[in-house]
Amino acid sequence: MNKIILASQSPRRRELMAEAGYTFDVVPAAGEEVIPPDTPPREIAMMLALQKAREVAALHSDSTIVAADTIVVVDGDVLGKPIDRAGAVAMLKRLSARRHTVYTGVAIRFGEQGREVSFAESTEVTFHALSDAQINAYVDTSEPFDKAGAYGIQGKGMLLVKRIDGDFYNVMGLPISRVSRILSGADDMSEQQRYGIDDLLGIMERLRVECPWDKEQTHASIRVNVIEEAYEVAEAIDNADSTGLCEELGDLLLQVVFHAKIASESDAFDFNGVCDAICRKLIYRHPHVFDTVHADTKEKVLENWETLKAKSKGDMTTSDRLNAVPKTLPALMRGEKVGKRAADSGFDFAGLSDTIACLKSEISELELAILNKKNDEIEHEFGDVLFSCCNVGRFLEKDCEKVLTTAINRFIIRFRGLEGMVAESGKSINELDAKQLDELWQISKNNSKVT
Repeated sequence: MNKIILASQSPRRRELMAEAGYTFDVVPAAGEEVIPPDTPPREIAMMLALQKAREVAALHSDSTIVAADTIVVVDGDVLGKPIDRAGAVAMLKRLSARRHTVYTGVAIRFGEQGREVSFAESTEVTFHALSDAQINAYVDTSEPFDKAGAYGIQGKGMLLVKRIDGDFYNVMGLPISRVSRILSGADDMSEQQRYGIDDLLGIMERLRVECPWDKEQTHASIRVNVIEEAYEVAEAIDNADSTGLCEELGDLLLQVVFHAKIASESDAFDFNGVCDAICRKLIYRHPHVFDTVHADTKEKVLENWETLKAKSKGDMTTSDRLNAVPKTLPALMRGEKVGKRAADSGFDFAGLSDTIACLKSEISELELAILNKKNDEIEHEFGDVLFSCCNVGRFLEKDCEKVLTTAINRFIIRFRGLEGMVAESGKSINELDAKQLDELWQISKNNSKVT
């Protein structure tokens, strides 16, 4: 390998390169860092590294240049190096008891080959809750002043860290294992770079400013998108399609980020507010995990959940709880939930046979309404039949929505079979009488049965 130059004066990067066995010269870049506004954090880290590598490469074109830049991101904001004590204290207070992302962008230019590769590694870091005394004591060490985010994990800053998810050396300032693999040719950079939540938030920031369509959307205009994406997630689950599920969950997450961004523009709430609210809810509704309440069965967990949910929502009566079931839910799903909540209050059928008897009774009442040709009564009784089906499904422990969807899909498969047989006869469906169609339908049903 030709001569290596480290385009950084960071002592931590020099230490890591040396410990990895590399001999190198240090030529720090001195140019002004220029980043376009609203650039996603991952791209910021890579762009800064590339600027350094290219500046040094202009004077050392035959050498292999290794450049890196590290940024700390919290709440979508990039934290640089503090310029004074007050800045360091402010940064550490912001990171206290919080999870943040450390991005290190790396750019490597191979002078002899004229090849350039770059990537950004991300590591999630969670801080302990820090008191003012702890923050001031750390700042007194002078460690924070040359470090992004005002801390260094390799020094006394390690005492601030509660948890780290990812590459430790990335937090130090250089993901040395990945760098070494690229320098040796073991990593050809064919692996696609992975983006994180901060990147998605940054992309949405730009879309709301620069995209003519995105910047005009409102909660109401994209309301239906949430519903559609949720159903596509459900379909991927039903199809056991893990690749599709990953993609559809991303589409659903986009809707959360989109709505949170719209809300933040009117100071209603932001994405971190959404995260904070769900974390608080999960902690509150899992006292058997985060408190001293005992619950050793899933039934007891669900019982506690429903009790705490009703209490948090201010549902004083069973009627309140029935009315709280979202009216936008598919009717079968809502019917199941309403029936379950009524049953939880003690108002329920004695058993499955009673639900079936009720269904038969409602069908009889529907037949009578049809005989009487009273349209309002027909609609009323037909609704009662469908709701009774929900109660039967509840006692059978079957998902009514899923069962009906499967039945519809089964009908389509059987109809396709019938249509094929009709086509083979050289006729169309409307040319056959009811008896002929029924005979073909029975054949199609038998052919489509799954054993």
